Amino acid sequence: MCTVSFIPADGKVFITSNRDENAERPPALAPFREERGHYSFVGPKDTKAGGTWIALRNDGRALVLLNGAVEKHRPEPAYRKSRGQIFWDVFTTDDPLTTFGQIGLQDIEPFTMVLWQKNKLHELRWDGQMKTRIQKDAKKAHLWSSCTLYAGEVRQYRENFFQQWLAAQRPYSVSAIYTFHLHTDPGGQEDHNIRINRIGKMLTVSISCLEITKEKSTFYYSDLIQVQNYSLSV
Repeated sequence: MCTVSFIPADGKVFITSNRDENAERPPALAPFREERGHYSFVGPKDTKAGGTWIALRNDGRALVLLNGAVEKHRPEPAYRKSRGQIFWDVFTTDDPLTTFGQIGLQDIEPFTMVLWQKNKLHELRWDGQMKTRIQKDAKKAHLWSSCTLYAGEVRQYRENFFQQWLAAQRPYSVSAIYTFHLHTDPGGQEDHNIRINRIGKMLTVSISCLEITKEKSTFYYSDLIQVQNYSLSV
């Protein structure tokens, strides 16, 4: 939930997320299919707070969550609800974009959501005080880095490196994108790596890649701690 890429290519959309967490946090449940309201979803489950950070819906929508909004914030001692639970409050409704605009978020920790809905890409942010909604260019690739882990100049460096990789990489595929998220080491500096391992602090525990087409959407998931791979379609 801390590095997310969006890549449109040849009638497909790829949304990929590295989940960077404290190594002592209990492992998440691997993605599974479940019914919530009127829709079917595929996604993992955070066993500590009960929410999730990424999911596919059977109508072609996808949502992914990152910690933090624009700048690093100071956590408060207690929040009303986890961000992973807010994820489901937004994503289980008929129109997640409208729901985000209406839902109350006071006493919720800052976050960023990336929403793919009806062939449009939206960036939704809550900074602890106000919401912002931006429609991104869905014909271009984008990279998000969590502000809780990466300073502004590092986020820009990673974005530039991502664009360089895109220019040199053809064709785009789940395998190629996964390799970028798993092995990329831009500049040889710890804070710049796409996959992180900050000893005693944070590390990338899983990688999720969504491949979305008009006919079918597939969730590919790699648990890097238990070394297991999964794929489910919806």
